[in-house]
Amino acid sequence: MQTKKHLSKPQIAGWIIWWVVTILIGLALGTLLWQGADSAAVQIGTTVFGGLYIIQQIIMIFCLKLLHKNNNYVWPVVTIVIGVLGSILYLIPGIWALLINNSARNNQRNPITH
Repeated sequence: MQTKKHLSKPQIAGWIIWWVVTILIGLALGTLLWQGADSAAVQIGTTVFGGLYIIQQIIMIFCLKLLHKNNNYVWPVVTIVIGVLGSILYLIPGIWALLINNSARNNQRNPITH
């Protein structure tokens, strides 16, 4: 029997943000494409913007799944970079996971002996 892996609080927050961003951007892009896109420039701009957000969301899937893998800093830093360059809300799980991973690394390096 396979046990289900528990998500950390930063991962839960990240998934909530992921769904909110996905739904809001999807609705905004859908509205622009179907109602307000009279010119080709608006359609091209909307398509490029939508494509970049799709790429962002795919990267975030991997970031959120691997946020605490080996207590490294890579995925929290990628999450923070996406928060700066894309959706600012991703700064929350990125910084939070970075703090947790840093604490876990410090505990591994300096175990308390009694």
